[in-house]
Amino acid sequence: MSRQPVIGRLDAAISVGSVDPGSGDASGESKSWQNRLAGLRARLLGLLAAILLPWLGLLLYTQADERKAAIGHVNDDALRLIRIATSNQAGQIEAARQVLTAFAQLPALHGPDPTTCNAFVAEMLSAYPLYLNFGVADVDGNVWCSAVPLRTQVSVADRPYFRTALATRRFAIGEYQIGRITRQPALNYAYPIVNAHDDVEAVVFAAQSLGWLTGALSTLEFPPGAELIVTDRLGTVLARLPPVDGAIGQPIPERAAFAKLSGQKQGGVFEAIDATGSPRLWAHAPLIAGHDLHATIGVPKAVAFADVDQRVRRNLGGLALVTIAALAAAWFGSRFFILRQIDALVVASRKLASGDLGTRAALFGGRGNELGLLARAFNAMAATLESREHELRSAQERTRAAEIELAVSRAQMEIAREIQRTLLPENPLTLAGVRYAGRCIPAVAVGGDYFGYFPRGQHAADSFISDVSGHGVGAALLMAEARTTFMAERLISRSAAPILEKLNDLLFDDLDRAKLFMTACCSTFDAQTSELCYANAGHPPALLLRADASDCGFLQAGGMLLGISKAVKFEETKTILGDGDIVVFYTDGITERANDSGEFFGVDRLGDAIVTHRDCEPEALIATVLAAADGFAGSRPNDDDLTIVVMKVTKGQDRAL
Repeated sequence: MSRQPVIGRLDAAISVGSVDPGSGDASGESKSWQNRLAGLRARLLGLLAAILLPWLGLLLYTQADERKAAIGHVNDDALRLIRIATSNQAGQIEAARQVLTAFAQLPALHGPDPTTCNAFVAEMLSAYPLYLNFGVADVDGNVWCSAVPLRTQVSVADRPYFRTALATRRFAIGEYQIGRITRQPALNYAYPIVNAHDDVEAVVFAAQSLGWLTGALSTLEFPPGAELIVTDRLGTVLARLPPVDGAIGQPIPERAAFAKLSGQKQGGVFEAIDATGSPRLWAHAPLIAGHDLHATIGVPKAVAFADVDQRVRRNLGGLALVTIAALAAAWFGSRFFILRQIDALVVASRKLASGDLGTRAALFGGRGNELGLLARAFNAMAATLESREHELRSAQERTRAAEIELAVSRAQMEIAREIQRTLLPENPLTLAGVRYAGRCIPAVAVGGDYFGYFPRGQHAADSFISDVSGHGVGAALLMAEARTTFMAERLISRSAAPILEKLNDLLFDDLDRAKLFMTACCSTFDAQTSELCYANAGHPPALLLRADASDCGFLQAGGMLLGISKAVKFEETKTILGDGDIVVFYTDGITERANDSGEFFGVDRLGDAIVTHRDCEPEALIATVLAAADGFAGSRPNDDDLTIVVMKVTKGQDRAL
C-alpha cells in the first residue's frame, strides 16, 4: 500500500498560510498574505482589539454618566430661574391679594350705589397701572360695579375665579382669559366680600395684564438657545421668552412637552421636541404652590450636552490613535517574532506531506520557547509517522477483510430472511364460515416466531403459532423444523393435543442440544360444527371475544413448554364458536412490547384494541393492534419478535354473500 492516504490527510491538515521563503512565486506570496489576514495574525489583531474594547465601553459608560450629570445641571439651572420667576409672580399675586382684601373692607363696595363704587374703583385703577380693571359682582355673578364702564349687563358666574372665591370664601386666582368688560387678555383674581352677618354678599375682582410677567422674566439670564414658557392648567401661554409674536394667550405649540409636564404636577425633567421639531431638555415646576401655573424652561440638547460631546470626541480620538498604534505594532511585530518561525514549520510540514518522512524542522530558541517546543514535537511526529503508517495499512487490510466477511454474512442473512418469509402464509385464509390472517415481524433479520393456518378440506382448518426462545439463525432453524413437523402431523392427527405431543417428541433432542425451548399453541376448527379444538404448550393463552361480549376472555389449556421433557401429555379444550366470534393467537412479543419507561403493552391493552376494532376484518384488526402497540412503545424498538394470528367466524357474512 502507498503512503499517499496518510500523506494526503496530513497535507489537508496543514495550513496553507505560508510559502517557502526562497520561492519567487508572486501569486503564492499574495495568497500567503491573504491567508495570514484570516489566520494567526488576524487572531492576534482580534485579541488586541478585544483588549481595547473594555476601554471603549468604559469611555461610553463615562459619557452616559456625564450626560446624566448634564441633565441634572439643566434641572438645577432651570429650577434656579423658575424660583426667580416664582418670586416675581408670588409678589404680584400677594400684592393682588392684599389689594382685594383691603377693597373688600371698604364701605363703598358694600353698598348698593354703583356710582360711588364705580368712581372708587376707577380711581384705584389709575393708581395701579398693572391692572386692567377692578370690579364687584353680586352672589349671582352679575357685575354691578366696574372701573371700566359697562357697555351692557355682564355676568361672571361661570368664571372659575368667581366660583372658587364664592365657594371657598378665600382669595382665588383664575385662568388666562379674554375679559368680557376690557376685551383684553388678563389673569383674574377675586376675593369674597362678607357682611356683618358673616355672609358672602359680593365678590370683588381684579383683572391683571400679563405684560408685567414678560417684563420681569426678560431680566433673567438664560442658557444659550433656552426658552421659558409660563402656562396655566389648560396649556395657555401666559408669558414666553424669548418673545414670540402672537404667542401670549394661545395654546402652547409644544404639545408633546405640555403632555409630559401635565403628568408631572410637582415638576421634573424630560425630553421632548419643540415647535420646530428640535429635541430639547425641558425642566418645569409649579410657579405658585397650590395654583395650576407652571414655568417650563427648554434647553436645546446640543447646548446641554455640548461639553460632554466635546470630551467624548476628544477621548474617542485619543483612543483611536492608541488603537491604530497598537494594531500597527502587532502587525509588524508578529512578522518578525512569530510568522517567520511559523513559515519554517510550514515548509517542513509541506515536505512531510509530500512524502519526505525524513524532513526535520529547524529549532528556534531555547527549550522554553513555545515555537521551539512545537518544532521538537513536529520532529517527534515525523520520526513515528512511518511506523504509524504501517500500522494504519495493516488495520485497513483487516478492516477490508472484515467488511467482506460482513457483506457475506449480510447476504446470507438476507437469503435466510427470504427463506423464512416464504415459510409463512403469504395471504389470509378464507373458508366457508371462518377467516384467518396473521403477521410476523422479526426483531432481527430472522426470528424464532412462526405462525401458519392451513385448510383441512372445505370446512375445516388447522392453525399453529410458536415462539422459540432467543433470536437469530439458530432459532429460525428450529422454527423451520417445527413447521415441517407440524405440516406432517396435521395430516395424521385430527385434534390439537396429539399434534403438540408429537412435536415435543420429535423436537426434544434438538431443543435440548441447543439449550433452547419452544412455546406453541395449536388449534383445529370445524366450520360445519363450529367446534374449536385448542391445545397449548406453555404459550400465552389465546384471547376469545364473543360477538355479544364486551371484553375478551381466555382459552385455557394446560401444557408444558416443548423441549423440557419427553412423553408429555397436553390438555385439550373444545369450544363452540358463534357467528362474529374472534379468536386471537399471539406471542409474548406483543404483550411485552415496552415503552421508554419499561412498562409493557400487556394483555389488557391488547384486549381493549381487539374490542375497539372488533368489526374490522382480520387483516385490518391485526394492523390496528400492531399500530396500538407501536404507539404505546413510541420510539423504542421492539426487543422480541412480534407475531399475531386473528381467526374470525363469518357464517352470517358468508350466508349474506
